[in-house]
Amino acid sequence: MITAPASPTLAPLTNRPDTTPFLTRMARELVAKYGPSGDLSDLVVVVPTRRAVVYLQNELSLAAEAGQAVWSPRIAAMEDYMVELAGVQVEEPIALQLLLFEILRDIDPKLDFDQFVGWSGLLLQDFSSLDQNLASPKKVFEYLSQAKALERWELGAEPSPQSTTAAYFRFWDDLEKVYRRLRRRMEQTHLAYPGLAYRLAVNRVQDRLEKDEVLPQHIFIGLGLLSKAEEKLIRLLRKARRAEVFFDADAFYLERGSPNRAGQHLREYQELFDLPWENFGGPAELLRGLPREVRFVGVANASMQGKVAGQLLAESRRLNPSAKVAVVLPDETLLLPVLHGLPLGAVPEYNVTMGLNFQSTPLFNLVDLLFEVHLTGVREGSPETGYGVPRYHHLAVSKLLQHPFLRRYQHWLDKQEDTRHHGLLDHVCRAIVKRHAVLLPAEELVELGRGHELLRALFATWNNCDDIIAACYTLINLLKQAYQDQHSAIEAEYLYLFFTLVKRLDSVFDCREQRLSVRSFRRFLYEQMKATRLPFSGEPIADVQVMGLLETRALDFDHIIILSCNENVLPAPKRHSSLFPYDVLTTFQLPTYADHESATAHQFWRLLQRARQIDLLHILPGAEGTRTGERSRFLLQIENDLAVQNPGLVLRDLTVTSPEPEQALPPTHAGASALEASDETTDLVLEKDTGMLLALREVLTKGLSPTALNQYLNCSLQFYFQRVARFRENDEVEEALGPDGFGTVVHEALEELLGPFQLNKQPVTAPDIPGLVKLAPIMVAKALRREEEGRHARADEGLNHVLGQVASQLVRRYLESLLEQPDALPLLIQSQEEALQTTVYVPLPTGEKLPVSLVGFADRVDQLPDGRLRVVDYKTGMVEKYNLQLLKRGEGPADAVQRLLQDATPAADKVRQLWLYRFLLAQGGRPAADAAIISLRNLGAGPMSADMSFLTADGQDFVQHSERLLSQLVNRILDPQEPIRKTDDLDKCQYCPYKGICAR
Repeated sequence: MITAPASPTLAPLTNRPDTTPFLTRMARELVAKYGPSGDLSDLVVVVPTRRAVVYLQNELSLAAEAGQAVWSPRIAAMEDYMVELAGVQVEEPIALQLLLFEILRDIDPKLDFDQFVGWSGLLLQDFSSLDQNLASPKKVFEYLSQAKALERWELGAEPSPQSTTAAYFRFWDDLEKVYRRLRRRMEQTHLAYPGLAYRLAVNRVQDRLEKDEVLPQHIFIGLGLLSKAEEKLIRLLRKARRAEVFFDADAFYLERGSPNRAGQHLREYQELFDLPWENFGGPAELLRGLPREVRFVGVANASMQGKVAGQLLAESRRLNPSAKVAVVLPDETLLLPVLHGLPLGAVPEYNVTMGLNFQSTPLFNLVDLLFEVHLTGVREGSPETGYGVPRYHHLAVSKLLQHPFLRRYQHWLDKQEDTRHHGLLDHVCRAIVKRHAVLLPAEELVELGRGHELLRALFATWNNCDDIIAACYTLINLLKQAYQDQHSAIEAEYLYLFFTLVKRLDSVFDCREQRLSVRSFRRFLYEQMKATRLPFSGEPIADVQVMGLLETRALDFDHIIILSCNENVLPAPKRHSSLFPYDVLTTFQLPTYADHESATAHQFWRLLQRARQIDLLHILPGAEGTRTGERSRFLLQIENDLAVQNPGLVLRDLTVTSPEPEQALPPTHAGASALEASDETTDLVLEKDTGMLLALREVLTKGLSPTALNQYLNCSLQFYFQRVARFRENDEVEEALGPDGFGTVVHEALEELLGPFQLNKQPVTAPDIPGLVKLAPIMVAKALRREEEGRHARADEGLNHVLGQVASQLVRRYLESLLEQPDALPLLIQSQEEALQTTVYVPLPTGEKLPVSLVGFADRVDQLPDGRLRVVDYKTGMVEKYNLQLLKRGEGPADAVQRLLQDATPAADKVRQLWLYRFLLAQGGRPAADAAIISLRNLGAGPMSADMSFLTADGQDFVQHSERLLSQLVNRILDPQEPIRKTDDLDKCQYCPYKGICAR
């Protein structure tokens, strides 16, 4: 909803200015002045845009009296008319760039094409601007060369001719030569770039006038910022009395001394063309004299603007069905959100004049992902061929295969009789995850895709532009099969436009010796896509128009809805998009960003002149993905300048908010705070009903490990998800070994190194250590390869290589530490990675004895010199000796027992684990005298024993006491009064795979 404080109604004004639309007034004046004499058809009427051509033609037909036949004059947009006068054809930008490259290569044979692509577009744009503004090429390039000479001025010697510095300055010295050759080639073939067409047009008109040719009468209507060529054309025709000029302006920004830049250029034209103020509309007092309502509408994000614009438009059609409405998009990327937001019921007919930029289509996103796959891949040498073998990154491949266009093709494949390719893309994606394939060769992807031509087209190696073009042709031919039904008209149009683009590039690059790289071809293709628009059909003069700001020139509407009224969008940001330095532009009166801002200001204020309802949408500060949260300066000018001078202007500052559904909270007990009530409603609690208790009993009887017991005490909800509900974690490609995999590698390497001593029942002695140290890297590498079996990632690449080096160092340092620790050698190992299991019959409150299976794997069991056993657990992380002490100073054994049963700390977890290992050994008839942890990050501490004396205090038997404690833990797990709930320790949730379920 849109909320705002109440505001007064519009106050009527007397002596209101004429609100007749500008083109309507001009059409009536043309018919009245030239119609009776029959000279109307001899006129040439020039307007700023093709859209204005359509509107003026319609107004001329309406201006003629009923039953009167009127021959229409020649009406043309300024750009089209200049090209017509020049007698040339404007060449395509890509062909221009290739011609420019040939000219530059003649001058500098060492020029690299890929580097040229980066700045060639800007150079052509500068050449075009130079010609369009009639600057002297000789003076401009001489100035440029001298300016660059000042940069390299030194007292020392000139730079080496072979150096990059010398090549840089030589480029600026050669620019005039490049310009002259390019222009000569253009004129020989009757082609031109846009600026050159303007220069040639002015020259031809000047020649014709000097030869006393009679030119038709010209009427220039509604122009804005003029280039120097357009200025000279009008001056020449005015001097020959063959031109009239009419601007549409307002006294608010045109009066002398006005700080508003919208009238900056118009005031100059009034003097330049010696025009009376009547040719500027009086100038009229429309902005300050007409009552109107202006609403600033703040929205939370860019995409919301489309929906809000649709609501405002629906409201406008309901209140005034005959009003002329324009939805203006300074940011053309919002076209699709606006079209989706238009309410068809309220707005059945509308016209879209701007066309959909191809870069805003889903198909462009597919092409972009395809290039991402090929440009982010790596090439590795192949011993068989000696050439690089491309390998593509799994993230780019997965994103590409999940694109909606490809998914639509998969849906079409699934309907075909041939079942071999049913579920093709899903099969490839699952295989990538299953293999943990980080970098995939193209051959493997085609193999996973069962040789389908879609996979061949997507992942075939790209060596040059021919390979890319062939892949695009194949992709288009495949995808069009899925979009042949009548409901896919717009997607089929995307494919057709893409086909025409590829065909055009294919014809341009077919005969070139210089083969483009993938990046250069992408730049050319994207430039073509940027310039390509998907046209929309509709009634050209419909009451509702969706258009860009440039297309609104000379047009008037009753209701204006302008989106993206934020700085850096309206007006555009201050960017110096030119190879020429800024001082060159100002010295030779070439347009700068300041001129573009003035032009935008004129377009904005002229559009507002006759509108009675104006809605200006802007994005509020802090919106994600916006370039700025600041309101446009135009909104501030309305608020602080126009609103002060127009007493009939009603300004409303509105904010769009989403209606929030009422949340019903459950009744709380007396005295409970709102925060407590909120926590209670969001907590995830599972009661232990009959079904839950049966499931828990099943887990206990099948096998309870020390890890599972610790998990229950740390977070019973995580225990439930993993052990009871058995929720599977999302499968993802692991690009490197995780902590579990790294620990496994270290454990397996130590097991391999110490295994022979265990089998032969020989102790490890000091002379054995050097040999074991030498074998350590080999065994780590072997373990690393074993860990990677079934995975695609190799043990010797990327982060896995680094982890392998770390694992080797840990194992080597552990072996070396045995020489430094007293009584560490000789070391007699009884078993490694031994599977331990026992069954404990736990009495329940019902009298039943539940058989609980306790299982575990002891990393190592040592036999001490006195014959007693010690169970050892390896830890690859840091463990300190105090972490294994549950019996604190000044406390009794009962306190330590409580910690063992209840604490959910890392220290209690480790002691519980060692306790259960000792218990399992004792149940197997091998009582262990000690249980210790060896921290491979704290080798100086040696085997750190866990003090379990509190379990045998007062002469208690270790086994019997342990059975009683284990019974307490099992009864707690089966206690229906203790529900399953998530932990309160948020640190434990950081790496939990289920944190998304419980909103952590």
